[in-house]
Parts: sequence; structure tokens; C-alpha cells
Amino acid sequence: MEKATEFLDRFKSLERKQGLAHLLYIDRKAGAFYVLAHLDGKTLVERCDLEATLDADEDDVIYKLNREVTEDQPAYKQMKADAQGGRSFEDLVIEYDLTYNEEKPLKVYGGQHRVRAISEAVGKAGDVYHGARVYFDLTRDQKVEIATINNTSIAVPNDLLDRMREQLLGSELRDWCQKVGLLQREEDFSDRKSPEVPTVRIARTLIVNYYKGKESTEIDFHQPVICKSGGLDEMYAAIRQRIDWEDPELCEMGKQFNRLHRLQRERVLGRDTDNYAEFARKALSLTVVAAWAYATGLFQHKPEQLKNHFALPDSVTAPEDPLNAKALSQARMKGIDPETYRGLGARTGPRELGRMFEVFHLQATQARDKRITKTLPNVAIQSYEAKFATYEAGKALRKI
Repeated sequence: MEKATEFLDRFKSLERKQGLAHLLYIDRKAGAFYVLAHLDGKTLVERCDLEATLDADEDDVIYKLNREVTEDQPAYKQMKADAQGGRSFEDLVIEYDLTYNEEKPLKVYGGQHRVRAISEAVGKAGDVYHGARVYFDLTRDQKVEIATINNTSIAVPNDLLDRMREQLLGSELRDWCQKVGLLQREEDFSDRKSPEVPTVRIARTLIVNYYKGKESTEIDFHQPVICKSGGLDEMYAAIRQRIDWEDPELCEMGKQFNRLHRLQRERVLGRDTDNYAEFARKALSLTVVAAWAYATGLFQHKPEQLKNHFALPDSVTAPEDPLNAKALSQARMKGIDPETYRGLGARTGPRELGRMFEVFHLQATQARDKRITKTLPNVAIQSYEAKFATYEAGKALRKI
């Protein structure tokens, strides 16, 4: 084809420089021709058009063929880092088209995020070549089909991304979860929300809050956290470097959490009433995970309180569940919480984390009845709100 020859003469691909021949392929579904070529990053950045449109019409904005570049997404940030590290990307989808914006004849239909990442790596990563499928003389319908298929992808769950990134760091977290019973032998983390198997995010949140509680210097006001998902969490990354995975106290924490989680599921699923799935997986609620682990860390230097905390699964008999999920779901503070409030453990904001921590703190320290009673969650909410008000007032006073 004339256009293919023109493209190959104008843009010196790696194949041409190596004296290799290019084959002309046909996309039988679209009925379109293309070549496979590797172009250097500088050429792609200077000649690629990320604003490709359906027609050569300046007013045709509504038919822009690319997705918006989402630079704040963890996956894109990783892509930038990879490009700057010298990674070669493959399968950019381009049309060689001179009908508009002739200075940028390489119209990008698939891979705009990669081209943007490459643009930030040029000059930092050396002379890296990237692979592209370059189409020619596409009709309107062919452009729509090719652009659509290359901007439509199966959404990758954040939990799966977490699992893949954790594998890059090593097997320590998975091995630890298998050792303490949260995962079965040779079992891997769940790649989505599961009623029984924890995700990487849950395991990271458990670890991070244990260390935060253990190292806390706060007297009254404590704030658990939840690890980010879809990328590496900075808090976890910092803590991971100094974890002794064989530490007996850390392992005991994991075993005790697994005991709570297993008994919670067994009790809820084994009864005839209030046997909702959300009640059964209550221990795997991120809010419960964070608050329970923070309390465990905080009590490491207080043996009696730690004993009370770990004894929560033994505080009730069947058919009662140790977390009393129904009482948690009904807890609320009049005048503060809206009618739509779904109780403790349903949301993941800082206030909810603090309230849930207060449940475990009061249960282990001040409550005469060492169960999570019907009244304890409401008292915990009031206690947290009072501490929060004092904490905020203290911050304000320090500014005077």
C-alpha cells in the first residue's frame, strides 16, 4: 500500500534500521491493513496525536476517540515509573493520517496513557523503542470499531492489582497469613471482596494498625487507618521493611484475629435468625480489621487488657456471635448520625475507625461485662465523640 510505504520511509522504525522487512497485516474483523513497527520514544512523543477525532473537523469534539488520561490513578503512576526505568511498551494502536494536524500524523486510538508516560520518560530512560500497530486509510466505521475495542477493557479489580504488586515484593505477607490460618496452605489472597478469604488490603491493614497501635504515644485519642488499594500503600511499604515475620507476638495477633473471624462466620451462619452474610463477614470489614489490630498493638504492653481483648471470642456462647454484629449495625448517636447511618463497621472514614476502636478499647479496659453488649457500641460512640471534641479543641488552643 502506498500509505504504508510512505509511513515506513518517513519514520525510521527499528526494523528498518536493522535491515528487516515489514509485513503488511490485515485486521480481518475491521477489514483494515496495518504494519507492526517499533518507534523510538522521542518520535512517538513528537508525532503522536492524543486528540484523535472521528472526522477531520475542528468542531467534532464530541466524537473524540480517546479516553481522558487519568494521571492520578495508581496504575498510571506505576506506568510512569516503569517508563522512566526504561521499560518498552508494546501494542500501541495508531493510524497514520495526514488529513488533519499534519505535524502529528500518528493518531493514537489505543495506548494514550502509555504515550503520556513515555513523554515524561524521554531524556531520562535513554533511546527506548516501543511497539505499535499502525493502520492506514481507515474509514469512519473502521476508526470507530478500532478505537472502541482499544478503549474498552475488562476492569482489573484493585484487590487483584494489590495481589500482583505484593507478589513483586515477596511472599512474606502471604506466608504469614498461611502460618496464622488466615489463608489455607498454598492458598492465595482473594482478588475481590470475599466472605471468607482476606484480600491483600485486609492483610496490610491488619499489619499496619498492629504496628501503629504498638508504637503509639497517644494517651486518649487513637486513630486507626486503612491501607490504600490499587497500588502500594506508603505506610505499609515503610513498615514492611522492618517486620520480623517470625515475631511470636505478631504471629499470635494473626492467629487470634483468625480465631475471631472463623467463629464469627460459624456462629452467624449456624443460626436461624440474623444470619445475614454481612454479619458473618463482619470481622473482615476493613473498619473492624483496622480497629481490632490497632487495639491489639496498643495492648501489647498491658497483658491484662490484651488477655481481655483476645478473649472476645470466648465471651459468648452459640448462637451469639462474638462481634454482636446486630448491635453494631444498630448503634448510632442521636443528633449526630443521620437516619441513613448503618451502624459501626459499615463505613471506612476516620470517624468510623475511631468509633470502632473505642468499642474494642472499652471492652478490654472498662466494661464489667467483657462482651460486646447491646449498649457498648452506643457508649463507645459517645466516648469517641467526647475524645474527638477534646482533641480538636486542643489543636485549636495550640494555635492561639
